[in-house]
Amino acid sequence: MAGQRILVVDDDKEVVRLMRAYLERAGFVVSVAYEGETAVHTLRREKPDLLLLDLMLPGLDGLAITRLVRSDA
Repeated sequence: MAGQRILVVDDDKEVVRLMRAYLERAGFVVSVAYEGETAVHTLRREKPDLLLLDLMLPGLDGLAITRLVRSDA
């Protein structure tokens, strides 16, 4: 489990801060994005093992990002 990468996507900075703290304490490598376009770029660049995604985001919403991920798979 140690070293696995997780991308946390949420526009609430406090939620992201808490999730990142807990996940890093558990040994995960955490990347973050606060809006849809950045999330897509980060997904394609870093190819994380897990995506934790808020549905209501500025720009591309979580459902649109999910569709893109599924079409890229």
